[in-house]
This record gives sequence, structure tokens and C-alpha cells, in this order.
Amino acid sequence: MAKIQITDGTVERLITDKGIFVTTSFQDKQGTDRKEKFTIWEQPAGIKVGAIVNVSGNLSVRVEEFEGDNGQVRYAAIHVNNPKIETVATEEMPF
Repeated sequence: MAKIQITDGTVERLITDKGIFVTTSFQDKQGTDRKEKFTIWEQPAGIKVGAIVNVSGNLSVRVEEFEGDNGQVRYAAIHVNNPKIETVATEEMPF
């Protein structure tokens, strides 16, 4: 099984009692801002939308049809199973 390491991801959404939805931002070769989107199948106690996290775990991709953020039909979703989640301290959260 492939492993994945996500650095400085932003928690965009909580999946009730099941997990979190995390995004990272990057620029593609053309200089366009893009987001990578991950479903993390664990929800640590106290984690909130907007938190910055580092995640490592087992990578899986599910081929399924779903509606993306912009209303277009998408066909693959990236999931992280058996994750290790670490909240990154920021100026707002010095602990």
C-alpha cells in the first residue's frame, strides 16, 4: 500500500464522527493556483475547521462519481486511511 505525507493542510470540513476533509494549495506548471483535496478517515478530538495539520497514512484512491465544488462531475477521490494527524501550532494557537 502506498504511503502519503500531507504537510500544512487546512481542515476545510468535518465529516460527522468519521473524519476530516483537508486541502493543500500549490501552483501548477502554468502558475495557476490549485488545491489538492483529501478525505482523512479519523477525527481527532477538538479539531476545528480552519486548523492546520500534518497527516501521514495509507493512500487510497476511490473511483466513484460525485459532484465537485464547481458543480462538475468528478470521478476519483483521494483518501487517507490509518492516519497519524498532528496539529501545527500557529500564532493563533501557540500550544
